[in-house]
Amino acid sequence: MAASLTCAKTASLDVGSVYAWETEGETGNILIGPEGSVARPCTLEGIALGDMFLDKNVGNVENPDPDPKLRRAFLIAASVIFQEGERQGQLPDKITRTYW
Repeated sequence: MAASLTCAKTASLDVGSVYAWETEGETGNILIGPEGSVARPCTLEGIALGDMFLDKNVGNVENPDPDPKLRRAFLIAASVIFQEGERQGQLPDKITRTYW
């Protein structure tokens, strides 16, 4: 079964870039820190939600959310944004992916 992910940068702030994402019927926002290596769930305004975060330099999720659907969707969105940022040399404005 294939699923899709869409992410679009909605804001560039001092605290980083905010992306709106949608995958597998889940939606949310993710903040990528100014250095481009830490991701956190956030509000549209870039305010962090909860304690969950992913540091791509460490490679694992800290303080994972207890909701497995939210945790999985966050990991997918963060991973794709990080991968595309590395590929392009900068954070992308929009991403669409299909995965299994």
